[in-house]
Amino acid sequence: MRFFQACDRSARSTSASVSDARKSGEPSPLYLFRSQGFAASGDTVVSVVPQQHVVAVYGGGGTFEAEGLSQAFGGAAIFRNDATGAIFAGVCGTRNASRFRREMREHMDVVLRRVAPDARLVVWSAEGKRPPQRRDDER
Repeated sequence: MRFFQACDRSARSTSASVSDARKSGEPSPLYLFRSQGFAASGDTVVSVVPQQHVVAVYGGGGTFEAEGLSQAFGGAAIFRNDATGAIFAGVCGTRNASRFRREMREHMDVVLRRVAPDARLVVWSAEGKRPPQRRDDER
């Protein structure tokens, strides 16, 4: 019984965080850029947003609060600005980046910036296979 109560409380706090992000009036920056740090080809599409917005949409947990994002996409990319401490989380790959941007737009106001954030790649993970896709009728 406690497990379900904890999940329910977590879901409510996540939806509250998302609605707070919408009410703030300031859109979240959503960065879209190409990076050479992920694949041998050296031209990988990456999309990231400030970490708190990722946690609001996908949930937190794990290192850098990216477990929810990693479960949804089969991996995550974490960037950090060492001067300010700002952390950005997102995904790499054209399809993942497109889906990530769509889902972020569905949950909050975003402004697309076609440059890399002023941050360095700290860690990234990929499971090597895509997680199962949910069909609209399963949601």
